Amino acid sequence: MRRAPKKTEKVIEVNITRFVGALFILLMATLLTVGIVLFVRGILTVSEYDVTGDSPYDREEIISASGIRPGDKLYDIDAELAAENIMRECPYINKVEIDSRFPNTVKIDVSSLTASWYVEIAGDFYALDADLRVLEEVSDNSKFVSGSIPKLTLPNIKSAIVGETLIFGDDEAEIRFANEFMSMVKQTSFKSRLTLVDIENRFEIYINVDGKVNVYMGSTADAEAKLDAVEKALGDERLSRCVSAEIDASNPSAVYIRPIFSYDTPTDSQENAVNQ
Repeated sequence: MRRAPKKTEKVIEVNITRFVGALFILLMATLLTVGIVLFVRGILTVSEYDVTGDSPYDREEIISASGIRPGDKLYDIDAELAAENIMRECPYINKVEIDSRFPNTVKIDVSSLTASWYVEIAGDFYALDADLRVLEEVSDNSKFVSGSIPKLTLPNIKSAIVGETLIFGDDEAEIRFANEFMSMVKQTSFKSRLTLVDIENRFEIYINVDGKVNVYMGSTADAEAKLDAVEKALGDERLSRCVSAEIDASNPSAVYIRPIFSYDTPTDSQENAVNQ
């Protein structure tokens, strides 16, 4: 019988020198990578700020409000929290975008609100945005007057805290009628000409236009029709020549206009009923 050939045994030779060399190279590469990462992380610290956008606050105020300090790790910055900090400490600012820029710069871009109204409380003055959020408190209203910001008189103002919404009114009805009237006023063509909106008493509403035209509107009933009537009455050409004037729009179908042209010539004062 023929014998089966013996199986050839495979012998695997391991080059210890090459294996150790490859392992050493891998280890060194790992250590080098870790070292580079640690080095980069070590130098990525905040040392520069780039503040852009328009706001009434200076650069240092915005940086301080952000809470981001020199030496903070660039990769650890909580942009959302920093933006919230800025908007809380700087109420005129309503939008913030924060980006980290290699190797050490924080870019802060802001945009701001403008005051829509101001109110007076116990001798102090408070700027308000369109949603009645308090933007600032000052002891002198000259900046609001020169900036053509209308004064707003509301029923029962209870709280005015910078950064928070103004609290006013004793009941929901007061708050509702005031908000509704202000919303209608904002839709008029003469909104930018207002210097006063007095809605402290819903049955005795007054507004002032251009600082010289006093308008009596009576109650909030038919407010939209009354505002339309006032808009037409303000087109009276005599109002451009008078030193002051009074308009009674409590009856929108028969608006009375009384222009006063000069205190020296009272006979120039005229009063007319204008049928709308």
